[in-house]
Amino acid sequence: MRSWIDTLGIIFILVKRDYALQFAGSFLGITWMLIQNLSMILIYTLVFGLLQTRAGAHSANFSLPYVFSGLLFYFPLQEMLIRGCSILSDNRKLIKRSALGMEIFLWIPYFQMLVHFLITSLPVFLYLYWLQGLKATFLLSYLFIPLAGLFIHSLLHYLARINVILKDISPLVRLASQFLFWGLPILYYPSGILKDLNRINPLNVPLDIFRLLVIKGYQLQFSWLQWTPFLLIALMLFFLSRRRLNSVILDHL
Repeated sequence: MRSWIDTLGIIFILVKRDYALQFAGSFLGITWMLIQNLSMILIYTLVFGLLQTRAGAHSANFSLPYVFSGLLFYFPLQEMLIRGCSILSDNRKLIKRSALGMEIFLWIPYFQMLVHFLITSLPVFLYLYWLQGLKATFLLSYLFIPLAGLFIHSLLHYLARINVILKDISPLVRLASQFLFWGLPILYYPSGILKDLNRINPLNVPLDIFRLLVIKGYQLQFSWLQWTPFLLIALMLFFLSRRRLNSVILDHL
């Protein structure tokens, strides 16, 4: 237990240091992250809500709780994926000079994701409560998001190491994050060929479960069994990166 507490203390220091480097010289500091996330949620909602209205679509085809919950789920995980990809490269000097090892640095984007979700969720949940109320199970989302984050975290063990070997794959990861976004039923309802495409998105089932916890009257659109192959692949990449790539990474740092 003492070892876990000491490790969490070190991670807290590293997270604080990473925030200081990210927002160095910024007047708003970490507040800018909250403003950016809320602005993106508002922009997507206004634009696609306007498109639905002009198309004469029925209101059932576009509901604010549906869109808000999807964006709230995705944005923190997207930031974790993009930041985690380069976390080892950005801290190569500190990794070489210290005896902390690489693994502890991969927890930095994970805990930052939790902070981002917590900060962004407060105004979003308050608005949804005012709009139509929230299910009592919405509190479970604060337990579910850390679990969903562990799925992305297992992938980061591989992506962050590959990023060191190939110098920089950040542009490719950002592009992949866009495919993940539009491949999720965030701004539209899954139906027809779109629903078939949604099934091959690794974040689809976690998003479906998150909405079940938050939105009143929501029913699952997908079976959780469809997520099993993605979980197995993530675990395989996790163990592969730790067993096969560590010695190679140390030579490239």
